[in-house]
Amino acid sequence: MNYNETIEYIHSTPKFARTLGNELLRRLLNKLNNPQDKLKFIHIAGTNGKGSCAVMLAEILKNSGYRVGLFTSPYITCFNERIRIDGEEIPNAKLAEITTRIRKTIEKYDTPVSEFALDTAIAFEYFTEEKCDIVVLETGLGGRLDATNVIKVPLITVLMSIGFDHMQYLGDTIEEITAEKCGIIKENRPVIVYPCMNDNAVSVIKRFCAEKNAPYIQADMPRKSSGGFIYNKKEYELSLGGDFQIYNAATVLKAVEVLNGLGLSIKDAAVFSGLKSAKNPARFEMLECGLIIDGAHNRPASAALCETLKALNKPICLCIAMMSDKDVSGVVSEFSKLSPCVIATEISMPRCAPAERISAEFYKHGISALIEKDPINAARLALSHDDKIPVVCGSLYLAAEIRKNFKSRDD
Repeated sequence: MNYNETIEYIHSTPKFARTLGNELLRRLLNKLNNPQDKLKFIHIAGTNGKGSCAVMLAEILKNSGYRVGLFTSPYITCFNERIRIDGEEIPNAKLAEITTRIRKTIEKYDTPVSEFALDTAIAFEYFTEEKCDIVVLETGLGGRLDATNVIKVPLITVLMSIGFDHMQYLGDTIEEITAEKCGIIKENRPVIVYPCMNDNAVSVIKRFCAEKNAPYIQADMPRKSSGGFIYNKKEYELSLGGDFQIYNAATVLKAVEVLNGLGLSIKDAAVFSGLKSAKNPARFEMLECGLIIDGAHNRPASAALCETLKALNKPICLCIAMMSDKDVSGVVSEFSKLSPCVIATEISMPRCAPAERISAEFYKHGISALIEKDPINAARLALSHDDKIPVVCGSLYLAAEIRKNFKSRDD
């Protein structure tokens, strides 16, 4: 297969495998000589913040001289973003070569895995071939049944902020959702925990840690400063925007401390430079044209985004679209606290909620939202409000669409 055929094949793979769990993926990986068993992992789960944590850790480790694989989801511009080594995306030719080989194995041994499991297998093959020292591995959905959970013994497990999202798969309570995330905790391996975790979630995590004899290690609370944030009496700068990022960074710093205790060599200079250079598109990212784009699509992420926007002390204009299976009313409730100007839009996806539904939710809070179904025109309208900060939010799919079409104000 060439590159285009490869991408088509990946996206044509069913989202969910015909057999629940990772049995088929394990069979496939076994036929590939279990590339994951040749790698060292940092395994990250959580509702929000895991992608930012992953890119910060990867950048710090790279600056420390390690060859670092990074597996994240979803992608913003192109699929290759999800599989990186030392910040460089997997080359088109290499992606096609590995996927072609895996496809032949799937067909030969009848192991039809899900799309995310296929992505995971591709990443494992690539990182093993390229002899990565460490792989920073972000879960996709949940943890217990996540494809990435086929790994055996990570260096450390990291649990980021946990809140309500994907309830149709993970459960209706924080306790149920947390239990699914805790499925990645392994025997005797340290568990690094987000500093301001929900109390109910903490109780569940501690229980799982006790059952697995896994050390429970919670990050200390950071403090915002004029130049960035202070953690354990040291001041750090962050390249990632949004006040909420200091909590993600605090988790990273605690993880670095534990990794050093396990024998890695991560110097302060690598930490400072890594936090200043890490990039994570569509997470409070300001484009040259003036748009702020953020993929906040659940209530906790929306609340965190709102806190950052409030601190700017300027009126806000939201360009918002959401997927219909998300907590539309909860997200709108959070954004309504800003009393924003609102432009409700939608993108061409079956899962996307109609713009009318979003508008109706804002109306319940006394806010009249303009409906503009074309997302590009909606973003242009948001930019036209010179007296307001234009913010694109509600969906990473929307953020991706806008990001590829708006680079400068001239665009």
